[in-house]
Amino acid sequence: MADAATPAPPAEENPPQPTTCEPPKEPPQPTTCEPPKPPPAEKGSKGPLDYIAGLLKDDEAEDKGDVKINVKQCEMPDDMKEHATNTATPLVKEKKPHKDIASALKKEFDSKYEPTFICIVGTDFGSSITHTKDCFIYMYLNKTAIMLFKV
Repeated sequence: MADAATPAPPAEENPPQPTTCEPPKEPPQPTTCEPPKPPPAEKGSKGPLDYIAGLLKDDEAEDKGDVKINVKQCEMPDDMKEHATNTATPLVKEKKPHKDIASALKKEFDSKYEPTFICIVGTDFGSSITHTKDCFIYMYLNKTAIMLFKV
């Protein structure tokens, strides 16, 4: 009986290389945030101070208790529009929470003009809606946006 020699395993062509953790060659660049630059000064303007005063103007109106009404879009009769602004104005003037303003407007319009109204109140929101004809208003009272519509 002859001893059969077992063949040797083939040599690895590319032996594994040891891994090393090297720091990046260049450190990351810091990001900078710069405040917005005011628009160019208009004639008769004192420059940046007038720009800042203009930004604070709405805040002063709120502090005095005045409510500035700015209707952005309205598709409802004038009496209904007036009812919406008259109902919302004292609530904004009293600085009620947004959810309370929305709830009060919805309840008022549901009872007077039949259900179902939806009211969204806030300072920052987007929307895509379908509403009943002649039953939509989007307005700002100071910095508070109000969207009221019937579905």
